[in-house]
Amino acid sequence: MSAKENLGDYYADNAYTPTKRQQWEAAHPERDTIIGSRLSWNRRTQDNGTNEEYGYNNIAISQNWETLRAEEGLIDDNIFKGLKVRYDHQSIIPPHHTALAKSLHVVMGFGIVFFFIFIITYSIIFLGAFFYWILGPKDFQYFYSMAIEGAFYLLPCILTSLFLWKGGRYLEANHSSVFYGMRKSPIWQLNRQTGLFTIYDPRNAWKPRLEAPFHEYDAFLQSSPDTQGSATYSLILYHPFQQIRQKLDAQFPPTKMPGELVAAWQFLQRYMDVSQPLPDVPGLEIHRHKDPTTAAADQLQGRDPRYWRNMDEDSVKKIQEEKYRKNIRLR
Repeated sequence: MSAKENLGDYYADNAYTPTKRQQWEAAHPERDTIIGSRLSWNRRTQDNGTNEEYGYNNIAISQNWETLRAEEGLIDDNIFKGLKVRYDHQSIIPPHHTALAKSLHVVMGFGIVFFFIFIITYSIIFLGAFFYWILGPKDFQYFYSMAIEGAFYLLPCILTSLFLWKGGRYLEANHSSVFYGMRKSPIWQLNRQTGLFTIYDPRNAWKPRLEAPFHEYDAFLQSSPDTQGSATYSLILYHPFQQIRQKLDAQFPPTKMPGELVAAWQFLQRYMDVSQPLPDVPGLEIHRHKDPTTAAADQLQGRDPRYWRNMDEDSVKKIQEEKYRKNIRLR
């Protein structure tokens, strides 16, 4: 698509710019709210993203998706129907994993964590008893009984955790359709070209529960305790007049670092802002020339169209780490 294309012919009237949000806020000074910290809108959107958005692997992942899309001739909604995900210059539709797939991921995660917890616990018992014997306070019988008793109680836990871990890896490698099982219908869609954020009805595939301009939503950080009582944060978009909310966990997983989700909110604003180029992240690079505003800005700035793809992995990781250190300080 030419950078000189008339933007009015490409973007819909509802396409987002910060001015629209300012006008909407002025017209609706009092509106409904929900529990959580309401995030601010930027008058000039920030070119930022989460730690995950700057991952080196996103280059290959996006190229693979684009190859599959081109081979199958997929366009518009058929992109998600064919790939079960969409992430390009027009739209973001995250994967919608089945309940079984989510459970398998959680179980494997617990298996990995508890395997190392039990291994470390037994190592402490074993070494503690060993040094008590070697240094004199206890005899060999004490060391032997502690080692056997520790193994009796902890070995079943270690083997169970190892089974959950390696069983998950086996399913991932040999039965990926089960491990990464995805539903045919989306959860939500963010569309840069139309300026709409759509929340789909979970009981009726592809039927919108709510479709409204992006600038009408408020963003919130909500916290909930994890299994150890620590606060875990989620990013939520909430329509104050329709009183419908949507967690964005499918694209931006819950985290203990609220700054990461503030960065996610900055990323979304920049992605939707048609007065600014797309966020400059690895996964979107192959699509930048297709978006008129982005193509024009890149041409004006002389941006290397292969900036990320020509970079080695260590250099990308360095940028990723720098972004993360800045993001965790955001509030």
